[in-house]
Amino acid sequence: MSAPTIPSPTEPAEIQDRFRRLATVWKSRSRYLSNPAQAAMLPEYQHIIGMGFAAVPLILEELRQKPAQWFWALNAITEENPVPAESAGNTEQMAQSWVEWGIRKGLIAA
Repeated sequence: MSAPTIPSPTEPAEIQDRFRRLATVWKSRSRYLSNPAQAAMLPEYQHIIGMGFAAVPLILEELRQKPAQWFWALNAITEENPVPAESAGNTEQMAQSWVEWGIRKGLIAA
C-alpha cells in the first residue's frame, strides 16, 4: 500500500497563502529560540523548505522587509550561499546578500 499523495498548491495565491500561514506560525514558535538550528527544525520551517523553489521569492521578500533566520531554508532549497565569509553571523548583512542574489537571479524586483 502506497502512502497517500498530499496535493500541493498550484496557484500562486495558494502558495503565498500557505507560505504566509506557515511563516506566521514559525515566527511565533521560534520567537524565543536563540539557536537558529532549533528554529529551523520546527515543523512549519520544514514545511516551507518542502515547498521548494516556489518559496524562495517569498522568503527573499520576507528578508527584505525584516531580516530573520531564513538562511538555512534558502541554502537547503537553492543549494547556494551568496553570503561572504566576513558577513557570517550578521543577520542584516546576510539578508542583504540574499536579497541581492535574488535580484541578480531575477527572482525579486530591485
